[in-house]
Amino acid sequence: MFRDLNVRITPGRRLFAWILLLLLLAGLAFVLPRFTASQGLRRAGDLILWACVSLLAIKAVSFFLLDPLLRNRRTAGPGFARDILMVILYIGCGAFLVHSLLGVNLGALLGTGAIAAAVVGLSLQEVLGNLFAGISLQLDSAFQVGDWLEVTGNLRGGPGRETLVGQVVAMTWRAVQLRTENGDTDIFPNRILAQAVVTNLYIPSGLHRRTARVVVEPHPDLHVAIDKLTAALGGIPHLRDHRPEVVAHSFDMGGAVLEMRWWALGFRHGRQGNFQAVRLANTILPREGFSLLGPHGATTPHHRTREIAEGDLRQLLERLHLPPHWAKSLKGQIFVRHAAPGEGLIREGDPGESLFAVISGRLQVVRAVERHEPFTGLFWEVVGNLGPGTWFGEASLLTGSPRNATVVAETPCELVELPKGAFEHCLKEEPHLLERLVDLMESRAKALAPGEGPIDRRAKWTEQIRKWLLG
Repeated sequence: MFRDLNVRITPGRRLFAWILLLLLLAGLAFVLPRFTASQGLRRAGDLILWACVSLLAIKAVSFFLLDPLLRNRRTAGPGFARDILMVILYIGCGAFLVHSLLGVNLGALLGTGAIAAAVVGLSLQEVLGNLFAGISLQLDSAFQVGDWLEVTGNLRGGPGRETLVGQVVAMTWRAVQLRTENGDTDIFPNRILAQAVVTNLYIPSGLHRRTARVVVEPHPDLHVAIDKLTAALGGIPHLRDHRPEVVAHSFDMGGAVLEMRWWALGFRHGRQGNFQAVRLANTILPREGFSLLGPHGATTPHHRTREIAEGDLRQLLERLHLPPHWAKSLKGQIFVRHAAPGEGLIREGDPGESLFAVISGRLQVVRAVERHEPFTGLFWEVVGNLGPGTWFGEASLLTGSPRNATVVAETPCELVELPKGAFEHCLKEEPHLLERLVDLMESRAKALAPGEGPIDRRAKWTEQIRKWLLG
């Protein structure tokens, strides 16, 4: 029986409705003067006719001029500006018709209506406040539809200040609509938003620093905890000149507050980084033997590092084409370590003195790229995959050069880390095995350096390894 007016009407049907309405009004304007001699009805007919012409002219200006000029702009301002221009056109046409056809003196009308205007202004002060606040927001262009905002202020009229984060979905002359992470739509009057502190999480720089904190029990090797957690946070997508870091921030609950810092491109990237940082902190620190502190005391560490068996070490050395008898000298210096999904192992540009061999699990060689799907942020682009039996980091181990790639764990992994100190002793006893280490680097070389042949490259690597490991 009843039709839902929220059902979308097709453009063709809407255009037909407008044409039919204008024809009915125009017909009425022509019919009235012919069936009556009343001067009032004749004026009414003329008023209806010219009102139809004015409405048609305004629609033409909107369709052929305003919409094409403003449609392709991404900001929310065009819709608001279009509404203001349309209101001005309607008021102007109405004033012209009243003055021309009805003979009303607009100056006298405005003068005698000053008191009424004051009363109306007082009664509409909320509406006018939102209108002018909306105009100022549009002129400032501080944010636009699609941006994520962090709004802090007295947002709901209660005592104190609160913070809300949401994505701008609409901006009108009266209010701004924000959609929160939970999918709720909050509507804030423009005057409230104009009085709040608004942080646009997308502009002007795009990158915004995000932080998270964790409290650890006092420990003589706190610097080790900071180094381990800093390396792990390398798994958060980041640019080379904006790397995650960890600092000892303060003292709380009898322990040290470690603050994790990273740079995010947009709100959702920052939230994703926050989830990953919290997960890594609660995984890495207990695994490395550091207890976390909370209101109910310290947590129990779960140290998972173990010494590698001599047989497994021999197999590893054979895989690296190194003498198996080095296993006795290296035993006790090489351990099996674990890596959690999303944990960074090495970062491009960082100093390094060790090689990693993969026992189980999968890792990825990655680089950061900016994308807009599924949301605006930094993502890892995979440039290589590492699995059981592979190794990485040999250039830093053998030559002391900075890491030349970023490696992140894709799945839970077990790895063996071979430090520089373990190799130095063995190589000093058997310096003639230097060529085997050069072979190790040669096996990983993917392309010749420009203007440099294999012989030149081997000579350079031999000299670098000799200086680094043998002094």
